[in-house]
Amino acid sequence: MTIPISVCIITLNEEDNINRCLSSLDFADEIIIVDSGSTDNTVLIAKQFPNTSIHYRKFDTYINQKNFCKSLSKNEWVLAVDADEEISSDLKKEILSLTQENTQNISGFFIPRLSFYMGKWIRHGGWYPNYQMRFFKKDKGKFSGLLVHETVSIEGNVSYFKNPLSHYSYRNISDHLKFIDRYSELCAIEKFNKGKKSGVTLAIIEGIWKFLSMYFVRFGFLDGKVGLIIAILGSYYNFLKYIKLYEMNRKKGK
Repeated sequence: MTIPISVCIITLNEEDNINRCLSSLDFADEIIIVDSGSTDNTVLIAKQFPNTSIHYRKFDTYINQKNFCKSLSKNEWVLAVDADEEISSDLKKEILSLTQENTQNISGFFIPRLSFYMGKWIRHGGWYPNYQMRFFKKDKGKFSGLLVHETVSIEGNVSYFKNPLSHYSYRNISDHLKFIDRYSELCAIEKFNKGKKSGVTLAIIEGIWKFLSMYFVRFGFLDGKVGLIIAILGSYYNFLKYIKLYEMNRKKGK
């Protein structure tokens, strides 16, 4: 007998993604959505799906938002999914093959994540397998971390799924650039709060290293022109993190 599963999703203006995401979750016993004030059709679309409850919470941090969503779940096992993700058919089969007996000594499962970008599935450059802890026992896992890159901390043994979670990361390059600007700011704030320093030279070095790492060390060139674009934007992201930190330190020194 398969185990009951609660799916947890946080949303804000995800009308382009939410239908695809929820359509792939037809096996879930319940789906909990915590919305932080969508002004598009996200909530209207979500209401059309069975076993789905929608709650509102003002956004403060990703960690708090996701832990609140988890707290609303009623089942032992929680599947945390982002609105721009989709459960692949093979991953669904893996999840449904689990029983109380074969998960008795396991607290959580890492899931590989495969991203779709500019019409191509990206398998290199550090973007894959990009394992994510997303399927775990409610009382054994919680979201933790700082402002960005929240993770699930697990108490107990973990295992790995073979089949990937599909990730539709960015609508286009403009959307990617907005992400880079927003997250580089958060990363710089994190470093600044820790007392970290930076300079123009360090920012340039970090940007160059990121490109070399993504494109050559992690074989991004095997993804063709798209792999080159990803490596360039990854380099820009790293440069921005450190140059914004440099700017923050300069302002503090005034």
